[in-house]
Amino acid sequence: MEDSTLLVNQSQIKSLLDLPSVLKITEQIYRAHGEGKVVLPPKLTLDLGESAPWPPYKAFLNAMPAYLGDQDVAGIKWVGGFQGNPAKGLPYITGMILLVNPKNGMFIGVLDGAYITSLRTGAQSAVFAKFLARKDSTILAIIGAGTQGRMHLRALSQVFNFTEVRVTDINKAHLEDFCRTMAAEVPVNIRPAGSPEEAVRGADIVCTVTAACEPLVRNEWLKKGSLVIGAGSYQELDGEVILGANKIVVDNWAQASHRGALAGLVGAGKLSHENVYSNIFEIVVGRKAGRENDDEQIVAVPVGLGSLDIACAYEAYQRALKQGVGTPFRFV
Repeated sequence: MEDSTLLVNQSQIKSLLDLPSVLKITEQIYRAHGEGKVVLPPKLTLDLGESAPWPPYKAFLNAMPAYLGDQDVAGIKWVGGFQGNPAKGLPYITGMILLVNPKNGMFIGVLDGAYITSLRTGAQSAVFAKFLARKDSTILAIIGAGTQGRMHLRALSQVFNFTEVRVTDINKAHLEDFCRTMAAEVPVNIRPAGSPEEAVRGADIVCTVTAACEPLVRNEWLKKGSLVIGAGSYQELDGEVILGANKIVVDNWAQASHRGALAGLVGAGKLSHENVYSNIFEIVVGRKAGRENDDEQIVAVPVGLGSLDIACAYEAYQRALKQGVGTPFRFV
């Protein structure tokens, strides 16, 4: 195996990785960041038409490299979102992860990145919530009934004992399917909400997981002491939700300042790094407090880190080697 690269497809990764493992990996990597054991350049975005006039594909691709000191592995994820894909029967998210031996630069693994992206995105929000939400949170609101809405419900349900989950989506067929299928998977009362306001009012934790570029959550709807997680890559939160928060917590300011919930306010000069309370790493290692009282309004913005993808891919790679899963391939 030392002179070949292991190819691992999506179905194989689904057999190798589970959500509890990814939750554990996510918190471990946040801790490693806090201890200075990770090298993580800001992600590089290739705009394929979201804001540029050409090419008009309504898509983007991100290059996300990282080195993990504890695992002694390097890698890069090449991942994108293509808004026109679902209408063609193709997945919105496409991705590939390359694992590299940092001692000699040899590529040890090539793995599907789409499912790993989905797993770690739900897991990162759940870890944020573990440190930032009220411990007695029982009502969850999810804005967006797609793949990430489902993964967020699965992940957050690993951390909290919800009594009610409210979900809303502009696509009513997707919403009905979400409520029906997820009710069979997660033992909690899941009900459709007719609007974001109906979902949000009274919720302890609010997650936005859509491709919307307009405010879907307003400050006046929020319950006192709630946690709002802007998990999408777009502008889903009204500016007052962010500016009115007692704490703003990010995973990486360099990324959060130009993509996701904070980017619009930063671009307008209404928000700067000084307005951010902390990154999640400092909280996980104990240098800063997370939630300090039940009345705090907290906004979390986990844009997503390549270090998480590389860590999950490396865990899948190691398990694949042990179980004889995957296809060795020689590029040279």
